Amino acid sequence: MSLNFCILSSGSSGNCSVIWTEKATILIDCGCSIKYITKNLSNLGISTKNLTATVITHGHTDHMSPSVFSLLFKNNIPIYLHKDVFEDLFRKYGKKIEKCTNILFNKTFKIENIYIKPFYVHHKDQYVTRTFGFTFSSIVNTKEYKIGYITDTGKICNEIIKNLVNSNILIIESNYDEAMLESSLRFHDNKKWVSSDWGHLSNESAADAIVKIRQLSNNKENLKYVFLAHISKHHNNVKIAIDTTKKILTKNGISNISLFATKNKKRCPSIKII
Repeated sequence: MSLNFCILSSGSSGNCSVIWTEKATILIDCGCSIKYITKNLSNLGISTKNLTATVITHGHTDHMSPSVFSLLFKNNIPIYLHKDVFEDLFRKYGKKIEKCTNILFNKTFKIENIYIKPFYVHHKDQYVTRTFGFTFSSIVNTKEYKIGYITDTGKICNEIIKNLVNSNILIIESNYDEAMLESSLRFHDNKKWVSSDWGHLSNESAADAIVKIRQLSNNKENLKYVFLAHISKHHNNVKIAIDTTKKILTKNGISNISLFATKNKKRCPSIKII
């Protein structure tokens, strides 16, 4: 048995990842075009017709596409989301999304041999009332492995840290550089929301969270792979995000994490645990 993970795209232009084992293949968000998702899954040897399910973090259009929903429904692939996320989407799309399956807040559910736990994070605006992170766990050769996934949150609280502790692979938002956001030409209200507790996460806050997760994990070797997600093209860049994170990790004596920066419409290296 193996546990595999790949980010197909992450950023304001579209978010989509895939996790798969020999028994299940699950999309996490589907905010890219059908063509893009189909092509990148095919490059991984995965057909959209063979998807087992999709889970949705929240209702922003860069995390779900109604056209992809149509494809999933056509192929009878279930879409799992929280009832509040369903209501956010229903206000925009109506009966087009009525076949989705509600999940319970803070309750683990199972899709084949993958256990999924949703948890509430801090990201909302006039269009979205609830956003969720997830952990995905599966047994590989008698040992449990865990993937922590959080792409949009304005802050990291103790409850989020508690859910992400002991992750082997971590996907965490590293959206903006504080100086670049402050000097950007975006409207003041937008910058105020981005940096608020309900907006997005700064490079420094993401790095501090990684440190806490590593320090609180039972096995300090657990956290081997970290993906910095949702990097803004307006007030951040890959180099600054990576450099800032490495600096804070090094300061805290952490040097053995493989660090990746995600990009809009560019597939990341896939990780295979065997």
